[in-house]
Amino acid sequence: MKEYRAALLGRDISYTKSPIIHASIAEALGIRLTFDVKDTPYDALDRAVAGLIADYDGFFITKPYKTDVKRYLDAVETACGVNFVRCRDKRGYNTDGAGFIRALDAKFGGWEREVDSALVLGAGGAAYAVAEALIKRGKKVYVLNRTLMNAAKLCSAIHAEIYLNQPAELVVNATSLGLKGEDVLASLCVLPDFKYAYDLVYSPPVTPFLRRCARAGAKTANGEDMLIYQAIEGDAILIDRPLDVQSVFEATTEILNNKERGK
Repeated sequence: MKEYRAALLGRDISYTKSPIIHASIAEALGIRLTFDVKDTPYDALDRAVAGLIADYDGFFITKPYKTDVKRYLDAVETACGVNFVRCRDKRGYNTDGAGFIRALDAKFGGWEREVDSALVLGAGGAAYAVAEALIKRGKKVYVLNRTLMNAAKLCSAIHAEIYLNQPAELVVNATSLGLKGEDVLASLCVLPDFKYAYDLVYSPPVTPFLRRCARAGAKTANGEDMLIYQAIEGDAILIDRPLDVQSVFEATTEILNNKERGK
């Protein structure tokens, strides 16, 4: 049986759950997979990417390299930042958007009927994927970021709008704020008056952002389901095989829960 080699490339990512998630996906699929974490400073990025392309079947990308990695590739299947690279042909993909929508459907059944507009906090690769996925679902998207120029670039690329206190039913934190206890709503001066709040941060499981939105009456969810869904979508590319993503998700989460109970 072939053994696949995959990895996660990022910076300051010691907290990641990706190895155990991909091990659980592999168990659900009945495949052999080794998964490494490449926590890489920017000045070592060239060497890290070259090594990954030479030695691995594929690798995932997280903050802050989803845009930077494009310059090493021969083809890119997305206008967003790249979060997965298939090494044999140096082709980049983005599975964040699909994973995000699947997570919304799973956590907030019926959300599409109640959401006309969404506010995306952030302007990096994950924000781009989330905003584009929402626009493809017919939602109006507003973007707020600490650096206005970056927000404007995102808006121009996907026909979103700069947030100027317009009403929105859904708010999504696509920044890294919250990993160390920061309150993204306080940082960006946003009131928590939304029906739904989704945080791409998953550790800690309840961030100050989610806590404030919940106190204001919003339904909330963190990014763990999205992480699993996008990982499954990426692993389907890795093994070059179509998957029933929902069935694999259910099997994977059962395996993860069993591992958690077995601690």
